[in-house]
Amino acid sequence: MLNARLYRTAWLVAGVAIIVALLTLQTRQAPPEPDVPFAVDGAVVRDSAGRLEGVAPLRVPGSQDDIDSATWMEEQLAGIPGAQATTPGGEPRVRRQEFVARQGRSLVELTNVYLVVPGTTGTGDRDGIVVVAPRDTPPQVRAGATSSALLVEMARLWATSSHERPLLFVSTDGSTVGNAGIRWFLSRFSDFRIGAVVVLDAAADGDGREIHIWSRGRDGRQALALESIARIALERGGMEPARHDGLWTQLARMAVPSSFGDHAPAVADGIPAITLAARPDGPPRFRELPDETRISLVGEAAMGLLGTLDQVEVIDGPTRGVVLADRELSAGVLRIVILLLALPLLVAAVDALARLRRAGVRLRPGLRALLWRAVPLAAAVVTLHLLGVAGLVPRAAAGAPPLPADVPLTARGGLALGITAVVGVATWLATRARAKRVGAAPAAEAAAGLIALAATCALAWAVRPSALLLLLPAAHAVLVATAVPRRWQVAACAAVAVLPLAGMAAVMGDQLGRDPLFGAWYLVATTAEGARGVVGPAFGIALLACMWSMAALVVLRAKKGLVAARPPVRRRPPGAPRGARAR
Repeated sequence: MLNARLYRTAWLVAGVAIIVALLTLQTRQAPPEPDVPFAVDGAVVRDSAGRLEGVAPLRVPGSQDDIDSATWMEEQLAGIPGAQATTPGGEPRVRRQEFVARQGRSLVELTNVYLVVPGTTGTGDRDGIVVVAPRDTPPQVRAGATSSALLVEMARLWATSSHERPLLFVSTDGSTVGNAGIRWFLSRFSDFRIGAVVVLDAAADGDGREIHIWSRGRDGRQALALESIARIALERGGMEPARHDGLWTQLARMAVPSSFGDHAPAVADGIPAITLAARPDGPPRFRELPDETRISLVGEAAMGLLGTLDQVEVIDGPTRGVVLADRELSAGVLRIVILLLALPLLVAAVDALARLRRAGVRLRPGLRALLWRAVPLAAAVVTLHLLGVAGLVPRAAAGAPPLPADVPLTARGGLALGITAVVGVATWLATRARAKRVGAAPAAEAAAGLIALAATCALAWAVRPSALLLLLPAAHAVLVATAVPRRWQVAACAAVAVLPLAGMAAVMGDQLGRDPLFGAWYLVATTAEGARGVVGPAFGIALLACMWSMAALVVLRAKKGLVAARPPVRRRPPGAPRGARAR
């Protein structure tokens, strides 16, 4: 089925084109420096954070401590100079947003508090900057009080300083409930256009000068332009931004987007947004109050970043580009590179279709057999989703993936997986006879699977190119496996097919602070409940059905002896001279 020469030629063409594409890596220009450096008193911020923890030590969403912390933040923001005035529309500058969000099977009452600080220079028509500090914490986790106190101090300093862009200081609730607070805020705020969002997520709760910048949203895009500005501004302020994720980690998180920062909903809305944190992108962790030096460093660097953003004319929106060797590969070029990686597969599919037509082999029976193989896979996915609705699989938080602590791998989860497997196997046993009655030869079904696989990859590239990064290794591996003559080569192809999924589980486990097994469970559970949409499961069903059809040909070749453990021994014909080989 595989034309090896044509396949290798396609890889050669794709490789040369990819090398040319990589020559387009670019470096962004350095942003202007702020007009005046700011001094943040770490002792004042630490004392304020201590008072907040005294009022509300554990601010679990919907708890009394959470309510008390909202009142405390409102009082602190109201005491800032100018906060008692009104906006041009007659609204107070300090406001509350009270709303509810669904967490599991219950509704949680939440409150945002924010302060509007208008621009003091310029024409007043520039987009504003939003500064966010998540206020709530998961159960038994003490963190983030310093960010809330730092937000108040930064608002006080900017309220008495000159700046062109309007500023908005927001204390969000529900950050641990699917980032419900920032999502509600973005859907309701309309006083001015938002040019950028900077989130302080326990940014000072660390040691030394290292700071992490999260810029990835939940739709595969990253705010690379804002991240580049932030890196330079933070370095000017004496901080040491953590290194970019490796290329594989970026691609894996682009294929299956996941972020716990309040910046993620803003990125999804097309707004440049980043989160500054003392940890890699992940759920909050228990931390004691940091020392005054660390607070001052983070506060002054954050103030410098806002001052830089006030000087920047235009802040580019999020893109699907990646960073390679501290240089950016644009979204358009990355999209072309992904298509080039799929080119050999597409060429092989076109060649298989042409050969089927020349041989007069009907494609319809193979496609019908392929559809029957997809039925048990779809039944298993639907069953797992229904079990999630029934409560055997943890439910989403405000429609988004919940914290890992809310998705434990328990006996109920194992029961759900067991039921799903039983339904899938039972459905296949029930439909196998009908699939056989289709009468498709294994070679014809494998060719139909290859053509459908190429069509699935092309559709994935058009809809979500990043998802194709997980599909391609398996697609190429199963195609090569239909032609190799050795068992170890088939085993190697199987390993290549599984490797991206294992790598994705490892990346997710690392982000959650857990092992790869839990990372795999978290992906399955959050996908089954519907928190990650339907596009991924649909592509997964199509991919597995196509691979199943092509794997059937591999099994048939092995039964016929075409896939052997070792190469056959070529014996010398009787009477032939020494060194002669049988033909």
